Amino acid sequence: GILFWGTLLIGEAHGPATLVRVFRSRTTPKLVRAVVIVWGLVLIVAAFFAMQNLAFAQVLTKITMVWVIQHYVAQTFGIILIYCMKRHFSLSKLERGLLQWQLRLLMFFVILRMFTVPAFGYMPKFIGLEVPFWGPLPFWPMYLALVGFVFCTIGLVAALVWRYCRTKQIFPMPAVLTIVSVAALTMSQRDAFFLLGLTFYHSSQYLAVTYSYFVRERAKEAGHELKGSLVKEFCKAHSLGYIAALALVGFLLTTGVPQGLIKNGVSEPLCLTAIWACLNMHHYLADALIWRIRDQG
Repeated sequence: GILFWGTLLIGEAHGPATLVRVFRSRTTPKLVRAVVIVWGLVLIVAAFFAMQNLAFAQVLTKITMVWVIQHYVAQTFGIILIYCMKRHFSLSKLERGLLQWQLRLLMFFVILRMFTVPAFGYMPKFIGLEVPFWGPLPFWPMYLALVGFVFCTIGLVAALVWRYCRTKQIFPMPAVLTIVSVAALTMSQRDAFFLLGLTFYHSSQYLAVTYSYFVRERAKEAGHELKGSLVKEFCKAHSLGYIAALALVGFLLTTGVPQGLIKNGVSEPLCLTAIWACLNMHHYLADALIWRIRDQG
């Protein structure tokens, strides 16, 4: 029950939140909007083809499972920078570099493991579809990435401890928990823990960031600036309407459309995995473009 409602109100809503950010915000360049539209059209064609072709559906699903690791890790880096900014903790070039490479090597390890160890690359029944194992690769690239991740972690901890000894500045605890959470989530198998993490960790973080941007930009357009907590804004009509719209659109895209196609004769596993893969790949690219806009701003 918790997973169902969490998925409905949080997991399925975070994808449409990307579209609101892209198409409603005045800061979004026209080129980004055009790329998101074209990418969406390409994926619609891909989804319909995957619904008719088992091998192509498996390829799309596999690509999405690899891309999702990069997506989680990239968001983690952005979230950590936000925590540091809010607590006036400016990372040095060394600290930022160690953090970036720590997360990159975590990503490399998890992805390489999917192509090296069958237990992490093969899924007999993902939404009813068999996801094949592609490999195996030699073990040494995976272990090399793991060793690099460990050394970067040790280096980052040492750099932050040395900074504390010199300046008494403490690395934000929410940033520490974010790193630990993404490592635990991405290193786990695709089990109940992964699904709970996907719903209540990644999606909730994403909704928090996009909701904050939405209400602050809306307030700025109205001629005033919001500072501090947004709790009071949450219960206002525009916030509730925003959340309800995201949940409704998410439900229609992930449940309504697939069920309609299945009732009209489309294979259930092919339909569900094709739509799941294409919706997520659309979200991943749009999100990557959004973070670049924020970096430039």
